[in-house]
Amino acid sequence: MGDYGEHRKRLAQELKKRIIAAGGKGVMVQGGRGTAWGWIDVWGPNYGTFTPAQRKAVESVTRSPAGGNCWAGEISTVEHILGVPSYH
Repeated sequence: MGDYGEHRKRLAQELKKRIIAAGGKGVMVQGGRGTAWGWIDVWGPNYGTFTPAQRKAVESVTRSPAGGNCWAGEISTVEHILGVPSYH
């Protein structure tokens, strides 16, 4: 199955792929850092504000509201959004 870090990385890659396919070109998707290590973050370009198209794509894929410049979800939330089995 691999390690948890690789699982998190694959989740981020798949989430980004789906957001881009929904019209969110230019978003940044990464695993959280520090105390947010168990989260996946979606940001506007260079940690900036989402364009209207990016916000629409993020909200469409995640089925939840995005903040001004980011969306964040726990690993288990992203697993559910993507329909993949839980790592644990």
